Amino acid sequence: MNFDVKVLRRAQREVSQIVRWLHERSPRGADAWYQRWLHALKRLKSNADTCGLAPEDELSLETVRHILFKTRRGNMYRALFIVRGKLAYVFSVRGPGQDLLRAEDIEIPDDLEET
Repeated sequence: MNFDVKVLRRAQREVSQIVRWLHERSPRGADAWYQRWLHALKRLKSNADTCGLAPEDELSLETVRHILFKTRRGNMYRALFIVRGKLAYVFSVRGPGQDLLRAEDIEIPDDLEET
């Protein structure tokens, strides 16, 4: 099944922060990370419903999944998302060493079509 993938504002901000932080240290590293991010989104388009449950799933009434992607150096990142019908909504991107989201940090708007 193919899915439309929508990246919500919070996740967009987190991606921008990660790219900015990486760019300050290595512009090439930031570009490589961003390409891996785009590849993860492409994988979501065809496999969103087969991705594993995120640890945060226990904190939410909705099923929270994640897709893992890593850098060449092996640093693991997670994109957290929910699936509604044929839409996958990415609501957060977590980097290595970041804590799991708390229940109060999982904010999924009711009307996602307009987000």
